[in-house]
Amino acid sequence: MNLTVGSVTNMAPANADWHIAFDLGGDSDIVVCPVIGWATVVTARMEDGAVITEIQPAFVWGGQVWTEAELRVHAPGLGSVSLRHPHLAATAGPKV
Repeated sequence: MNLTVGSVTNMAPANADWHIAFDLGGDSDIVVCPVIGWATVVTARMEDGAVITEIQPAFVWGGQVWTEAELRVHAPGLGSVSLRHPHLAATAGPKV
């Protein structure tokens, strides 16, 4: 199979509590979107045809599904990107 960088090879559903937040740069506000799944995304292709992949959140923004790799291609001024989950936020940081 001829896979290109950015291709999604498979996807698994995400728990409804996950969100992704990103900054489009400039004077824009932080955008927060629901994560609908976990996508295996091709991030590099080797000379022998092998591919390197990573798991990225798949999220809904502007009426379509995106991965972080796709967002970086279409939003060159993209700043920070972070995952949010209520349980993780409540337990993050040093314990007192």
